[in-house]
Amino acid sequence: MKNWQLLAALNLGFALLAVLVTQSLAQSVPQSQTNTAGAPRVKVGAAVAAAANSPGPSSTAKNQAQKTSIGTGAATVKSSGPAAYWTDLVDIDDDGQIEDNQFLFDAARGILYTYRDDNYTCMNGTPENGSVLMGIYTKGNKAGQPAGSGWYMVAVKAGQCGMKNAGTFGCRFDASGKLTQCGTANVNEKSGELEVAIKQ
Repeated sequence: MKNWQLLAALNLGFALLAVLVTQSLAQSVPQSQTNTAGAPRVKVGAAVAAAANSPGPSSTAKNQAQKTSIGTGAATVKSSGPAAYWTDLVDIDDDGQIEDNQFLFDAARGILYTYRDDNYTCMNGTPENGSVLMGIYTKGNKAGQPAGSGWYMVAVKAGQCGMKNAGTFGCRFDASGKLTQCGTANVNEKSGELEVAIKQ
């Protein structure tokens, strides 16, 4: 084989290798994450699964009442009717810090909502702070989702996570806490479910 033929074969091999590596990386990152590289990333801790299996106030819970909504501003959800509300100190994201969480259990939907003002990390690694709303599916939920799976939504201010404008971004996660779909998001007022918009 002549030198120029060998060089051409090597170049073709490197080009094919580059294509394969690019495809592999693209498959390992959810499509929505590639479209919102700076979007908020909230860790889903072991307390989420525990709350799904026992969606009620603990013995140390405070401010127990009946309410029809939880959250503030853009990070708000309305329940299907009067629902059990309470506050409790829980490390819900396994960061070693006990946070003051609000809880609202919509038994009709089978969703335990929780809200807190907490630290989170942008997907580009930048730390931020803001409003975090989470929905956790409990056993026998109306949506037929696995208990312990759910979603979170974060209200991002202009300038946070590299975003030019304020908005709400969220992710769905499975029962093991793994993120499955992320993007711009909002809560459907009628269903109380998260709707994630993914740019193609």
